[in-house]
Amino acid sequence: MAQQPGESAQELRQRAEEMLRQSEDTLQNAQSPEAAQQLLHELRVHQIELEIQNEELRRSQHDMDVLRARYFDLYNLAPVGYITLNEQGRIVEANLTSANLLGVARSELVKWPLSHFIFSEDQDRYYLYCKQLTETAGRTDVCELRMVRADGSFFWANLQAIGIDEVPEYRIVISDCTRQKLDEIEVRASKELWEKTFNAMPEIITIQDNKMHIVRANEAANQFFQVEPGELNGKYCYEVFSGTSSPCSGCPQLKTLKDRGEHFAVITHENRGKTFYISSALISTENGDIQYIVHVAKDVTEQRKMEEELCQAHKMEAMGTLAGGIAHDFNNILAAILGFSEFAIRDLPEDSKAREDIEQVISSGQRAVELVKQILTFSRKAEQQRHPFQPHVIIKEALKMLRSILPTTIAIEEHIDPESGSIFADPTSIHQIVVNLCTNAYHAMDNEKGTLTVSLSRKEIHKEDSIESDVVPGSFVKLSIQDTGSGMDKKTMARIFEPYFTTKETGKGSGLGLAVVYGIVKTLHGFIKVESEPGQGATFSVYIPALEEVAAIPPEQTELKDLPRGIERILVVDDEPIIVSLNTKMLERFGYRVTATTSSKEALEKIHAQGDDFDLVITDQTMPNLSGVELAREILNIKPDMPIILCSGYSSVVTEDEALASGIKRYVMKPLDIRTLVKMIREVLDEN
Repeated sequence: MAQQPGESAQELRQRAEEMLRQSEDTLQNAQSPEAAQQLLHELRVHQIELEIQNEELRRSQHDMDVLRARYFDLYNLAPVGYITLNEQGRIVEANLTSANLLGVARSELVKWPLSHFIFSEDQDRYYLYCKQLTETAGRTDVCELRMVRADGSFFWANLQAIGIDEVPEYRIVISDCTRQKLDEIEVRASKELWEKTFNAMPEIITIQDNKMHIVRANEAANQFFQVEPGELNGKYCYEVFSGTSSPCSGCPQLKTLKDRGEHFAVITHENRGKTFYISSALISTENGDIQYIVHVAKDVTEQRKMEEELCQAHKMEAMGTLAGGIAHDFNNILAAILGFSEFAIRDLPEDSKAREDIEQVISSGQRAVELVKQILTFSRKAEQQRHPFQPHVIIKEALKMLRSILPTTIAIEEHIDPESGSIFADPTSIHQIVVNLCTNAYHAMDNEKGTLTVSLSRKEIHKEDSIESDVVPGSFVKLSIQDTGSGMDKKTMARIFEPYFTTKETGKGSGLGLAVVYGIVKTLHGFIKVESEPGQGATFSVYIPALEEVAAIPPEQTELKDLPRGIERILVVDDEPIIVSLNTKMLERFGYRVTATTSSKEALEKIHAQGDDFDLVITDQTMPNLSGVELAREILNIKPDMPIILCSGYSSVVTEDEALASGIKRYVMKPLDIRTLVKMIREVLDEN
């Protein structure tokens, strides 16, 4: 008798007892002993079958217990949490792992809704996930959210639902992905930091493949090339920088691709008017193959410009030092030329041809004196001395000088209004403005042919006139210099007043002339207007504020015969013999008794030996052994009341204020004008 499928042990026992009763009835009704014996045999066979079946059942039960224990271990000790939820989302079963994950005893989890353990900010996400479970019969993607432990701490978890057939329940697999999530957050943060750093770099940075295709560009590159992010990707480096179809000359990337080293270069892209400092470095794969090239371009246009300007400034400083030295020697030469010319002209009759020639020598010498002043002013060795004057006089003198310099093929037209008014400025500065603007106009005329027109007039400037914001409307003296040269376009006009900017070929200008003019005009509170068109020449109009009162024109020079005379004793000290000779001759003609020497040491010895024999000392500043100031100090130590006049062609050691503060009575610049010196000597002697 075999046990039927699904039949319990109790049911099996009842069926066996029924069969036994039937067997007993059959045995009683048996007709013969043989039939009874046969029935007994069958009963014994059934008994044996039952015993065998019982043994199999016991063995199956044992196997079932083993499997149940194994399942218990696998289920409860699985590396992930298993939770079974009913339709209401409450926990009906949970393994030990899920209990450990949530920090709650397994028995306490049952009947709790799983939402109780979901982080508050992720409740909406969990709600949508549960809704998706219902709609898809348990087939959902992984849901990533934060779960809360019993102690209040949280962890990141992945929820994966598994539907249970024919039962309205769901098994949720919970896996702790906190470490993975934190790693992702760290990687994302690192990536964001890299992105921010990459885009914050002011240099133009592009990452390129080994074919020089751009695969990535930072924000600075996008802004420089005025493109949207990603628009440069796929383009060649040289295509976007220089607009060419081949790599730039001296490109460091080619060297990096060749030897895999870091390389640098300074490249100027004429099409962009920019100079870049380029660096190139390699990014390799794990196998050592070339993966990317990092190309960094730093715009050094302004830096290079500043370096060039600094270099020019150093040159100008050297020129200034040289100019000062030249001025000292040149002043001595001019002093001799002017001094002896003055003496010679006194002995010539008024209508003498030679007198006219010497007058031209004196006039040229005086212009040379002004030129030296300009050199010293330019080299910052002399201070500008502003005072009211009528500029038309200076402008005419400057044009006379220019006429002798410029080619005769350049015609000079003058429209100078002598009634244009007065200004407050240094005459040397106005002279410099005229010379610089006229020289610039001359250089603008091709083949040294054309017309240079110089005009001077008075102009009223009103608020409605288009003037610079820092200019006060009012009366101005307008100086206009017009040429018939090549003219300029607007791009060039925008830069003409920049220091060292020039459109001239090498050797025809330093690019400083107009910058100097602009600087001078600004210090005078004026402004400049420029009008020009290509091929139409140019007009520079300089506006300088006019004074309300007209300055008096300097009077004619005093005749030598009318200058004051004297009989005092004067010690003259200068290391140039020709100056000593000139001053001796000049002062003796005015009645003074002169002792002269070319040695400052010898002059000091004379003061020691016979100091009372001198009423005045005139000394040069720049001399061997003792300078003029040093000699003056020694003399004043011996004779504190000795009046001293200090003459200087150029000195970087002492200023006029310093000289006067040391006890020197007068400070005068060379070359010495006879009239100025004679008047000064008389003033000093009379004061003393």
